[in-house]
Amino acid sequence: MRTTATVYAITAAVVVSSTAVTYLAGNRVNHLHRNEQQRRGAVTALDDLLITLQDAETGQRGYIITGDESYLEPFSSAESRLQADTAHVRQMSGLGITPADVAQLNDLAHEKMAELRHSIDLRRQSGLEAAMPLILTGRGKQSMNRIREVIGRLKDEQERTLANEVQQSDDATRIRTGIFFTSGLLNLAVLLWGFDRIRRALRERDAAVIERQKQTDLLATTLASIGDCVIVTNADGAITFMNGVAESLTGWPLQEARHRPVAEIFRIINEQTRHPVEDPVKKVIRDGVVVGLANHTLLVRKDGSEIPIDDSGAPIRTRDGRLEGVVLVFRDFSQYKEAQRELNDAKEAAEAANQAKDKFLAMLSHELRTPLTPVLATLNVWELTDDVPAKLREDVQMLRRNIELEARIIDDLLDLTRIARGVLSISPEVLDVHELLQMLLDITRSEAEAKRLNLSLQLEAERHFVNTDAGRLQQVLWNILRNAINYSDPRGRITIRTANDGPRVVISVTDSGIGMSGETLDKLFQPFEQADRNRSVRYGGLGLGMAISRALMELMGGTLSAESEGVGRGSTFTVTLEFVDESTALAAPTRLTPHLSQPVDILLVEDHLDTAVALARVLRVRGNEVQIAPSVAAALDLMAQHRFGLLLCDVGLPDGSGYDLLAQVRQTNNVPAIALTGFGMSSDIDRAMEAGFDAHLTKPVDFQRLEATMAKLLPRV
Repeated sequence: MRTTATVYAITAAVVVSSTAVTYLAGNRVNHLHRNEQQRRGAVTALDDLLITLQDAETGQRGYIITGDESYLEPFSSAESRLQADTAHVRQMSGLGITPADVAQLNDLAHEKMAELRHSIDLRRQSGLEAAMPLILTGRGKQSMNRIREVIGRLKDEQERTLANEVQQSDDATRIRTGIFFTSGLLNLAVLLWGFDRIRRALRERDAAVIERQKQTDLLATTLASIGDCVIVTNADGAITFMNGVAESLTGWPLQEARHRPVAEIFRIINEQTRHPVEDPVKKVIRDGVVVGLANHTLLVRKDGSEIPIDDSGAPIRTRDGRLEGVVLVFRDFSQYKEAQRELNDAKEAAEAANQAKDKFLAMLSHELRTPLTPVLATLNVWELTDDVPAKLREDVQMLRRNIELEARIIDDLLDLTRIARGVLSISPEVLDVHELLQMLLDITRSEAEAKRLNLSLQLEAERHFVNTDAGRLQQVLWNILRNAINYSDPRGRITIRTANDGPRVVISVTDSGIGMSGETLDKLFQPFEQADRNRSVRYGGLGLGMAISRALMELMGGTLSAESEGVGRGSTFTVTLEFVDESTALAAPTRLTPHLSQPVDILLVEDHLDTAVALARVLRVRGNEVQIAPSVAAALDLMAQHRFGLLLCDVGLPDGSGYDLLAQVRQTNNVPAIALTGFGMSSDIDRAMEAGFDAHLTKPVDFQRLEATMAKLLPRV
């Protein structure tokens, strides 16, 4: 049957294909004939328009010469036909007559009619003597010549195209005739081939019957030996075979079950609704596909007891594809269900605990950061002004460093949580490593000078553009540089060097500080590891910075390594990243700049009074104009009265949120906006970006980083 079906299918395909090809060839002939008619129509339309204008000119001349109104009849008739003739030409614009050609003809025709009408009016009102000078100017002849020239050009194009299409039509007619005879011969050949194939298939079928009986006997033995429950039915869904495992699980012996509908023996219900589940055998017979049971399915045994099962049903087909029956395979699912239930319970408990932990960390971060912000802001103001006595300046710097250390510890904890959960994302962009290092050096120069450290920057890499996350790379390099400053004794030396090594940019930071032992190096990149107790007591920290930095570099496709010749002999940290090709580097915008070019008019939206006052003070000390709004409503009122250059906004506000405020602001204003908040989880950052903020900074704010962020955003204003 399969061979016969194949023969019929191929024969039908050949017949249909040849018929389709013949039809397409004939359709092309008809299409070309229609094109010929349309081309001829276009030529006729152009001729009609020219005749109309010539009739108008004839009437005008007769009237000018005689002054007899009856001579104007051709002009009046042409004037009434002109609109229809130009419209007819416009309809032919799809045949190579462009809209520009139509517009030119329309303008020339109306210009000609206006010129004729003007001369007629002069003759009628002032006589022949008044009209003759206008005629003698030759403008009418020139106008008509232009019209003839345009119409002649368009007719030539149409006639050339028409001649080509006539040739194509003749060729297509010959091709159609050839296809007709070729397809007839091909159909005959296919019919002869099909006859031969069917004759051979009949001989092969007789041999297959014998082989099938052998396979049937083997299949019966196999099904009886299989470890799962097996039920076999015929094409009507009546049971023909059950193995011993199926007899045991259903409670029905084969002698009682044979020839009964499978639905009587294999009764299944939904565990939750208690409603009967559709008979899988019936579904296989109806759809002819492999099916499986839905979850929560119970088998009702002969004695009424219930067992959870998992099953699948598949059609049994002959070689020619005819459905001959269904094989149903199922197993006791009790142990798996219990294990799955325990696993789901454990998963739900873990997810609930994880969500509770995330909420706790977010709230803890917010509560820890918020009171640090006004303190850090005040200390920054004191460092920038001369109000603090000189003898207290070192104390102010000490306080600021410790507040920044506290904030850094909070950031490290949150970053470690994101990395552990695999939710820390990066946003690659092309940036200049040299420019980034120069910016970081400018930011940390004051701290280095406070310890009288010698900072050396050796930018030796010839290819120094990379495609990576600028913020995260800055975080890694910042962490390395701050550690170098922190762990170096006064009057020490720090060297920052770049070089190329194959396809990579190599950034090394070498200090003359306290160095590291082999034990410290082994544990340096492990979170919460403090290899040297005295070191951690003296310099602080939780042992997270380097672990986070290495994880970030791996996420960005780079590496971070550390070397030291021993305690007291300094350290070298090395970062590597692949550089980008020259064309990409040249096209990359320069984005990093640590300083503002001019003061900014800032709206600070912050409901925590101490934080608002302290932030405003430090921003004003740096030359900016700052107005404070404690709520969404107050911020909207101020923005309605004044145009600000920058919006610094807390997220949690008493009458709404920073997201609500920005949504209203963005309806009328595209002011750059930075979210300043104590919530620093990755979900908080993502939400701020989705809400339309241009940047997200966590409290307490690092004012050098704030100023760098402002510098990146404000050039867009």
